[in-house]
Amino acid sequence: MISKIINKVWLLRQQRLAKQFHKNASNCIGIQEAILMGNLRKNSSTAYGEKFQFNKIKNYEEYSQSVPVIDDYSQIQGYIEDMKAGKQNVLFSGKPLFFETTSGSSSLAKFIPYNDKLKSEFKAAVAVWMWDLYQFDRQIFSGKAYWSLSPAMKEQGTTKAGIKIGVNNDADYFDPITSMLLRQVFAMPPHIQKIKDPNEFYLQSWKHLLASSNLSFISVWSPQFLLRLMDFLIDNFNEISKIANLPSANIDLIKAAIAENTLNLELLLPNLKMISCWTNAQSAIWLNQVQEISGNIPLQGKGLLATEGVVSIPLGMNKHVLSYTSHFYEFKDERGDVYTAEKIVDGAKYEVLITTGAGLYRYNTHDLVKCTGHYESVPCLEFLGGSGNVSDLIGEKLSENSLTEIFLKTQKK
Repeated sequence: MISKIINKVWLLRQQRLAKQFHKNASNCIGIQEAILMGNLRKNSSTAYGEKFQFNKIKNYEEYSQSVPVIDDYSQIQGYIEDMKAGKQNVLFSGKPLFFETTSGSSSLAKFIPYNDKLKSEFKAAVAVWMWDLYQFDRQIFSGKAYWSLSPAMKEQGTTKAGIKIGVNNDADYFDPITSMLLRQVFAMPPHIQKIKDPNEFYLQSWKHLLASSNLSFISVWSPQFLLRLMDFLIDNFNEISKIANLPSANIDLIKAAIAENTLNLELLLPNLKMISCWTNAQSAIWLNQVQEISGNIPLQGKGLLATEGVVSIPLGMNKHVLSYTSHFYEFKDERGDVYTAEKIVDGAKYEVLITTGAGLYRYNTHDLVKCTGHYESVPCLEFLGGSGNVSDLIGEKLSENSLTEIFLKTQKK
């Protein structure tokens, strides 16, 4: 009951942002221009803003002519290093709250700065998604939730200037009030994120999952993580059952299901109402296996949300819409031509460029998407994979999304 009340309070705080998203969906271009010009005005006195004369830019056309596309992280790495060293007003006004790391398609660690503005941009996306889920089935928010926003067992630390690298809890990605509310409904305590040993991480994860008898929502990144989680339980159930203090009747039921190869999340977590994970691009390869372990629990495809920013959010079970109230977006086609959101066409493929409140300007995410239609004036997008992930063997190039299509066709035969 307490989790249900806290969820209701949190959801009511999302309602305003969700209603604004739908109300303004016919004016995607106007909202996008306002976001762009607001970021430029706010950051005109920064090192980056002064170099590219943000104060003189009056519209998108001037922005696209004055500010370069960032196709490679190395183009802004010097600015990032200055921020890590403690310098202020570099890419955005002030200094970072913390950095997150991502490797993308390369092994090079990329440090992405976070500030309050970026947090609010993520919140604008999550609010629409969560309110839509609430309208779909209110029982999804009847109990606790398992959110995995940051990668499990990820290294944390600080820069030389004492700025945090990584967060202690996934709730830290949100504003203080939202963070406080989410901490009350998260099934996992904060210390789980700090566990470095994989065996101990999975043991403790199952201990808390099975202890949350009212767990109603799971949101993770990769479907492979869910599969690994289930495999670990099957291989280590005797140890898990001891530390989780499961009743003997539950233990017998689960052991029987393991023996009969019928164990699924519906049996383990009877109050679970929704699972959210990636379902597009290479993640689609694992969907059949995930559906086998999910039982009758609905599986919603997660939108395109990365460390650098959010691109799309799910509406309903089958639609992914540009999060046009979060950042400013541009789309680069196969010829290298760049378009704003209102100019992309159905069926075409694009790389996504984002401009965020945390100092990424025309930053190429190298995420490849296809426009599948529109929600009023807002593009709907299907994530196809990383545009830079190409294998070149004796002159024959094979892209990641082409390889995924081959695997999926093979699975259907």
